[in-house]
Amino acid sequence: MNRATHTIIDDSLSWPLPEALGDDLLPVPPFEAAMLPEAFREHVSDVAERMQIPVDLPAVCAVACLAGVVNRRAIIRPKRADASWTVTPNLWAAIIAPPGRMKSNVLGTFTAPLARIEARWRTEFDSAISEYESWARERELRQQAWAEQFKSAIKKGVAPPPRPDDAREKPGLRRLVANDPTFEALHNILAESPAGVLLIRDELSGWLATLDKPGREGERQFYLEAWNGNRPFTVDRIGRGTIHVPALCLSIIGGIQPGRLRQYLVDAVKDGPGNDGLFQRLQLTVWPDFPKSWTLVDRPENSDAATRVAAVYERLAELSSDEPLRFRFSDEAQELFYTWWPELERKICAGDLHPALTAHLAKYRSLMPSLALLFELADSEPPGASTEVSLCHAAQAAAWCDFLENHARRIYGCLVSPALHAARVLADKITKGKLAGEFSTRDVYRPGWEGLTTPDDARAALRILEDAGWVRPVQDDEGEGRPSERWRVNPRIAEVGQ
Repeated sequence: MNRATHTIIDDSLSWPLPEALGDDLLPVPPFEAAMLPEAFREHVSDVAERMQIPVDLPAVCAVACLAGVVNRRAIIRPKRADASWTVTPNLWAAIIAPPGRMKSNVLGTFTAPLARIEARWRTEFDSAISEYESWARERELRQQAWAEQFKSAIKKGVAPPPRPDDAREKPGLRRLVANDPTFEALHNILAESPAGVLLIRDELSGWLATLDKPGREGERQFYLEAWNGNRPFTVDRIGRGTIHVPALCLSIIGGIQPGRLRQYLVDAVKDGPGNDGLFQRLQLTVWPDFPKSWTLVDRPENSDAATRVAAVYERLAELSSDEPLRFRFSDEAQELFYTWWPELERKICAGDLHPALTAHLAKYRSLMPSLALLFELADSEPPGASTEVSLCHAAQAAAWCDFLENHARRIYGCLVSPALHAARVLADKITKGKLAGEFSTRDVYRPGWEGLTTPDDARAALRILEDAGWVRPVQDDEGEGRPSERWRVNPRIAEVGQ
């Protein structure tokens, strides 16, 4: 049909004021540097300023790396008298930010010291394994000589010589980090790394999508068990044999884009095999607001602050998981925990939260003591000089939980209808002049905007905007047939929100 024959429905009538669609992101508070252990504050603030990103991102990366270094090297008993509950401070973390917002850069900044530690361990291993292999060759010759002497003694009827007792344990390669390993490779790494490792995934959406595929149920269970940090896990495979990990322990850090997060959550929280609490285990997750302005910052890194953080990682990486440091709260910190914990349980039991958010908050029972322990270790030199967590570090951990709860509410608050979210995205594009006057449905889905990548996505969003008075469909002059695939923008859009 020729566009010239189109007219606007009720064009002679005045347009109504469009209804505001609102923002589907709940507000979150700004991050306070005082919530960090003193040893980390300068470096985190320095990174945030030089990269021009919210402090939340480097703060989470710093703490996630701290958890990855400690893992099973220290544990805490949260209750005063009940020793049956112990917490391993491994943590799963995610930073949520749009593309191009420095997620990879900030991750690389804080994981680099861990990579340097592991590189040094690899050099030490290469030297140790070379020496071991030389010794093993000599041992084989000694064993052969002994075997000949043994045979000769038996023939002569004399007492055989004693067998050489020179066994030596083969050196193992210590690991601290893992980057995108297969499930089988990661299981092998953890079998040889009793303290646990930090899994670094630059893009978490790929990892989550992999675990959702049919046939990956065993792999998914592996990660669910690894979050606890203290449970055994055995894999039996033909060809690989039996590989047993006495205590499966894994920390995780990665980034994810908001659009992909929304797509994942809509499916993940439905009843089914994917609704097993895997995402809720990402306790240390932030979705910060980015500043509307940007400032060029070109100055040297605060090397003293960076060195101080790296030194903390170095000290803690040398602790042994064979004899982990065992902590408990000081009397003052214990009272704080016993005040904070019942408040958390009341939120969980109230029944007025989205079930996914309730499951997420339930994981904070171990998050608070884990953070308190990690902060105590970061500020203690040498680590373990005292095995009590101070009131100061317990208060910091409680503040983190309150802060993270706001981000969790933002995350699960975005679980609105995909069509409604797409309508909000489209409304934003219209407000910014990306679509003006009259446009087609194809003009909506062709750019590939978030949630608007197919004709059906576009039509569903347009119908919502039509109901809200943002657009009207265009029909032919006779008014026959269904409305065309063209739309007219309400000229009063600029008045929305005034």
